[in-house]
Amino acid sequence: MHRTVIALSAASALSLVACGPSDGASARKAGPAPRETGTAAIAPVRLPDGLIVRAEPAGTHVAACKTAAKQGDEVTIVGRIGGSRHPFVTDAAVFTIVDPALKPCGENGDDHCSTPWDYCCEDRDAMKCSMATIEIAGDDGLPLALPLRGLQGLDPLATVAVTGTVTERNDQGLLVVRAKRIAVR
Repeated sequence: MHRTVIALSAASALSLVACGPSDGASARKAGPAPRETGTAAIAPVRLPDGLIVRAEPAGTHVAACKTAAKQGDEVTIVGRIGGSRHPFVTDAAVFTIVDPALKPCGENGDDHCSTPWDYCCEDRDAMKCSMATIEIAGDDGLPLALPLRGLQGLDPLATVAVTGTVTERNDQGLLVVRAKRIAVR
């Protein structure tokens, strides 16, 4: 399941779509409602205490981190949430970030784009070298079943500094960091 979520996230992030109208989805402000089982409700999943911090650690931009980081390394990676029309995985604590050196469409004088965080104005090869997947996992090592968009400032184009462990990296452009702390700038 873990590799499936990561693979879906990476595939979604690396396949860019043209700028187009927004799907109208609103940002979520709270976690999902408790689920009912046969006899008792299961408590909703929550972000770990201390995950979102206000201190802004120094970090390495995405492109440089992708060049130097190895699986198992502890890193602090800096980027902007985005890279596709839907940078957050639905119902999983996974999102993608883009190197801050790349500009979203709205900052390139292209104000007609309703989803500038998809970086559709950028070259696909530049995007491949400039994206990373961030996951927040539970004690079982799997991404939490929690939609993140809108929680504690986690929104498209927000700049984040993520401190965590590189869990996956390959030569095709995949870099996955399991977050321990996230500073939203």
